[in-house]
Amino acid sequence: MINANAKIPSLQAQMQWIAGQPQLAQEPTARMMYDFNNTNNTLVTETGFLPGVEEANSAKQEATICDPETGNFVLFFDGNYIYDGFANKVNPNNKLNTLRGSSLTSLIVPSSEYIIPTYYVFYVDDETNHINYGIVNFPAGRQSAANWVGINSLDIENGNATPLGLACRNEKESWVLALSNADTLVAYKCDETGVNTTAPVHIMLQPFTLLSGQVDCSNSSIVTFGDNIAITVNNNIMVGKFNFTSGFAIPTSTQALVSKSTTTLAPDFNASGTRLYYLKKWDRKYQNQVWIYELNSGASYSADTSYEYYNQYKTLKLAPNGIVYGIDEYTTLARGDLILSIEEIPETGNVTISEPVIQNFNSSRTFGNIQYQINTF
Repeated sequence: MINANAKIPSLQAQMQWIAGQPQLAQEPTARMMYDFNNTNNTLVTETGFLPGVEEANSAKQEATICDPETGNFVLFFDGNYIYDGFANKVNPNNKLNTLRGSSLTSLIVPSSEYIIPTYYVFYVDDETNHINYGIVNFPAGRQSAANWVGINSLDIENGNATPLGLACRNEKESWVLALSNADTLVAYKCDETGVNTTAPVHIMLQPFTLLSGQVDCSNSSIVTFGDNIAITVNNNIMVGKFNFTSGFAIPTSTQALVSKSTTTLAPDFNASGTRLYYLKKWDRKYQNQVWIYELNSGASYSADTSYEYYNQYKTLKLAPNGIVYGIDEYTTLARGDLILSIEEIPETGNVTISEPVIQNFNSSRTFGNIQYQINTF
């Protein structure tokens, strides 16, 4: 029985997000938890949830995964070390070196192993750019300490610096997504047999065929929701839809360019999967920053032409309560600790934008990479 509450079933397992800055010795509360694990899925921010943990200043990337039965986080990866829900360092003698100066280059994926809960912690290695993954399990169950199993590598002959995403067909099959270059998506299958390292699927991204240069992981992301995918490469955004009827594909007929030269690191979909929200730089009146792309019609327009923003945001994320939140590392502190809130009225589709003050705000460029969704197909 799943105890965690969520208005959006496919996000039910992802109730606690961990982001913020490295928790150094002199900053024991530098990390921030965005906690939706309550009756109404109300956003509650919390610090000090990693007692006794002292991170290195190189710990920037964040990936989190939660227990689908309780909603509490079971693993947190800071780019170097993995911590379980009891703040134990799982790999103390096996430091992982995630690509520095980037975002969304690590990801935690659950295995289909049911007897012993097992997880794969994917990351882009800082020296080789290879996609590696650490293996962690819970021999006594997720309510006990995690155990380090070992490390493996994907695409070791042709690894590239890339953001990572995840497409979940169901609880037995998921696909880790990466970019081999600006116009080619690579998908690695994870199922009962483990991670398929020998036969990745390559998918041409038609809207990006004219892009040149390497993927910049500080301005690129892969975001999924249901059968929708949004890919950002060097601030260009496209969308598409998954097809599992014969293998794994994103048919060219479903691919469309959303926008060029945006300020978005990561856009995200609305709760009904009919819209993509993304960002542009605000205009001279501090307006027209949040934009909407209608997936059915292809129309693109400003979400609110009159709202004046206090801050320019970088990353959007759909929460279990149906609200899309925005964040940026460089908050305008003189105006308070702000976060962006984009809320739709389901009956009308009208959008309300606000910037509530968040107590104990420890900002980062993302909310972390927390893409695993259950019951998506």
